[in-house]
Amino acid sequence: MAMVRSEGAVCCAHYVERKKRRCKMTPLKNSTYCAGHASLYTEELSDRVPCPLDPAHFISAAKLQQHVKVCNALKFDYTSEPYFKANVNLPPPHAIQDLRREPLSKLSIQQLIGTCLKLLEYGVESKVCKTETTETVTDLEQYRPLFQIGTNAGNSAVRHATQQVALLNALSNFQVHNGADTKFPDTCFVELGAGSGKLSQWFHYKANHCFFLLVDKQTCRRKADSYFRKQKCNFIRLKMDIKDIDVSGVPGLGDYKRVCFACKHLCGGATDLALVAAAQSGQHTETTVLIALCCHHLCSWDSYSGKDYFITHFKPEEFYTLSSLSAWATCFKLETLQVDNQKVLNELIESFQKHPESNIIQEHLVLDRTLQWHIGRCAKNALNDGRAQFMLNSGFRVQFSKYVNIDISPENTALLCFKDVAS
Repeated sequence: MAMVRSEGAVCCAHYVERKKRRCKMTPLKNSTYCAGHASLYTEELSDRVPCPLDPAHFISAAKLQQHVKVCNALKFDYTSEPYFKANVNLPPPHAIQDLRREPLSKLSIQQLIGTCLKLLEYGVESKVCKTETTETVTDLEQYRPLFQIGTNAGNSAVRHATQQVALLNALSNFQVHNGADTKFPDTCFVELGAGSGKLSQWFHYKANHCFFLLVDKQTCRRKADSYFRKQKCNFIRLKMDIKDIDVSGVPGLGDYKRVCFACKHLCGGATDLALVAAAQSGQHTETTVLIALCCHHLCSWDSYSGKDYFITHFKPEEFYTLSSLSAWATCFKLETLQVDNQKVLNELIESFQKHPESNIIQEHLVLDRTLQWHIGRCAKNALNDGRAQFMLNSGFRVQFSKYVNIDISPENTALLCFKDVAS
């Protein structure tokens, strides 16, 4: 029986094991399954195969040759373009390869305790570069024309706008610190994982006569594109994977003296791909990087840029353990934690370090949620430090910025990098 999604709406009956839920697509007429899953259950449709251009959708094998001539995926075939180079932004191969991601439940208690103790010793303060705190954004009214919503905006819209303005302010402060122009003249802004492109739209409010390159491999609502067209901005949007784009090959980008990689919510390994792309962009006088770091639980060893730094502080096989533990920093409601009580936190840390076995209950490691939150932050810090060291080794000046309070977003750390070829 098909699952009811809401009143009058019905969902596909196929259970998606990876997501631990049913498919949310609408079933075909006279079927309980959607077009993508019907072939798994319906004998008449069993000849449907994934499209070779875009495996996300299926087509009848008998119609395959005709379909590939008109498939919408052809619009986004960039393989013959000068800016397409397969896997160009993957970090160089490392001596240690093929690490397996194991869930925390598969680790022994002693392994888990050992990694947690290492993280507590590592701490939440960066060992690679300094961390600045950006002044809290309290007034969005000056940005209201760009905000493009009424004064009765919802909490989510206001929160995102606050983060975007805070990122812009953090980058401006970083530019001042490095003696660069905060008006970003003659600059190409590259937003990787651009989504709707709203971050670039905010930067257009700050900069003039610039070029915007928006890259995302997903199809999304292009909210900022209409704004750029209306403002007659020079911009390009590409639907492609970050790992395959050679930014220096994009037509027109070489005409600008400066390039700024600005990315918000670039999950897990995509952050590392963006850092490699920035490190390899050497044709400009100045290169600036602003990445709001997030979703460390999605990091992968193959794409991680800070491998050399990581193995000087942890065992390689602990990488995915740290990646999983980082989720503890964002999975609790802050009001249930004692995040502002440093005395209580210190007592929890000291007690666990002295007697970790006292937290073993019925063959399970049971920790206070405030301590879990702190360990998660330590894991994020360690992974971020590896990235910062990679950029330092690539010739950049590096800084972290706490650009908003954790009550606005627990993912409140941005990585800022700057390289001036002329200096």
